[in-house]
Amino acid sequence: MKNLTGLLIKLFLFLLIFFMLLNCLGDYFISKKSGHRTWESFYMQPKKSIDILFMGNSHVGNGIDLNIINVKTKANASTIYSSGKVLDQIYYSFEEALRYQSPKLLVIETFAIPSDSIYYFKNPVKENEIPFNAKIQSFDSKKLNFVKYREYNDLYKEEKFLRTFFPTIRNHSNWSRKDFIRDNIFNNLNKNNSFYKGSSNSVTMLSNERVKEYEEKSFKKRVFRISNRQRSYFNKIKELAKVNGIEIVLLTIPYFKEYRDKINYKSFHDEINNLASENNIKHLDLNVVFKDWDNTYFSNENVGHNQHVNYKGAIELSNYLANYIQKNFNFKEKREHTIYPEYYLYNNIIRDSLNNGNRILGNLDKLNGTKRLKFNVQQGKSSIVLYGWAAIENQESKNNEIFIGLKSDDGKFYVSKETQFKPIKRTDVSKYFKKGNIYDHTGFHINVNSMLLHKGLYKIFMIVRSPKGEVLVKNSGKSVEII
Repeated sequence: MKNLTGLLIKLFLFLLIFFMLLNCLGDYFISKKSGHRTWESFYMQPKKSIDILFMGNSHVGNGIDLNIINVKTKANASTIYSSGKVLDQIYYSFEEALRYQSPKLLVIETFAIPSDSIYYFKNPVKENEIPFNAKIQSFDSKKLNFVKYREYNDLYKEEKFLRTFFPTIRNHSNWSRKDFIRDNIFNNLNKNNSFYKGSSNSVTMLSNERVKEYEEKSFKKRVFRISNRQRSYFNKIKELAKVNGIEIVLLTIPYFKEYRDKINYKSFHDEINNLASENNIKHLDLNVVFKDWDNTYFSNENVGHNQHVNYKGAIELSNYLANYIQKNFNFKEKREHTIYPEYYLYNNIIRDSLNNGNRILGNLDKLNGTKRLKFNVQQGKSSIVLYGWAAIENQESKNNEIFIGLKSDDGKFYVSKETQFKPIKRTDVSKYFKKGNIYDHTGFHINVNSMLLHKGLYKIFMIVRSPKGEVLVKNSGKSVEII
């Protein structure tokens, strides 16, 4: 009997270690998407540090710029989103989030509310018909606990247990992809989500060809109704928020007007408004606020029922939303988000040296290929092309981030995105300062589509951020006018 007991204990321990290993290895066999990245970032944040939690699908992840929200509200906002996320997934994500954070405000993006799924806008789809791959990224990166098990038992129980819980098994076809695994190992070892709070903004623009497709395409004008299933999960979210003293706002991100005018948008607006009114909460429909946005405010994506706001739209939307939050909600703790470039631009701060005296070094060598102090760009005919270098004095430059900040004469701001940045090796800078090779990685080539900016005169700032979050800002002395 003792031998059998000992054998069972050993078997239990073996299985426990085996499943723990499978869980740990999962990260190396999946293609990381928004749902994975937002959870990774969420778990990195100090407990009870989040004031505002945005939840939804890709519309909220693309539609807002959290740097702007954080800097202007002086609150700490974060987003948990993934492609195709709907209310039942939001409920379990909210429950998991409350194990670590105590937000004062929950903002639910309403594209997650349609009938049985977001696919309602295309064709009515039952929950059990939603593709598994569209749902699982909201599940994969959550920590292994009882909340995760209950979500599986409620939403995914038709799927096999092992393949749902363990990406290592589900993605067995990746086992032999050496380059894929190597890249994942490298990215996991070097991942830096410390500045990321869950928003990603596109710098593309909906093309004229696709605008024409929207003008010619027909869309069904079915009446929108919230299903009983979705209402039941909304009620669960509401009760969970009430118990924890959290206010709720429903947020509708703008749709492209050529699409919105062809569907029965009024029924959607009215149904969401009624849901808000019945539950004594606010619905902020930004289609009403920004009803005339043209193609320059939307990403260049396939024509269909799913349009995402680009960075130009996110800037305006986030400023409006930040002002709305400031007016309607009071957060006792005022946080100064000095790790974001936007903090310095929005507060008109030039910070040219660190506390230890190290200065920002750099020069905007060329503006659209010239050395002029001011350059005129005809909107839509040319991009803004910036070439130069920037560094923090006496610091290794390899892991620094470089941004260009544009500040208009009427108070509009634009901060370059990673996708617009091309690194240029500048051994000449290291040689000039006789500092070994610490300034070799200071060069930049940044290209900004002029259609993503409003017309006007912009001052150009060079911004450097160290891996520690130290930010220095320098006025380049140059400007660009979009005419």
